[in-house]
Amino acid sequence: MATRYTLAWFRSEIEPRLSGFSLAYRSFGEGDFGTLERVEFESTGLMGGFDFWSDEWLDLHVIDPTIGEERLNILLGPDKESEKKQAVADFLASL
Repeated sequence: MATRYTLAWFRSEIEPRLSGFSLAYRSFGEGDFGTLERVEFESTGLMGGFDFWSDEWLDLHVIDPTIGEERLNILLGPDKESEKKQAVADFLASL
């Protein structure tokens, strides 16, 4: 069974791993990929965001603010399940 990458998934699977991060949640109306739920995260070592669209698109953007380097910036459609799984694994490995 495929994982549904949604705000509820983030809150149960990712948020508990973000001890020491500040989190900000935002919602936006209808856009190109449906409605958008965004989580912005920030710590001294990483910052960025997860974007979850109702049409099952996922965007993950991660920056290392200490060196100003982008670590991950990926937008994946509903048909990219394995790539989504890898992007999340890469994010978790960077913690």
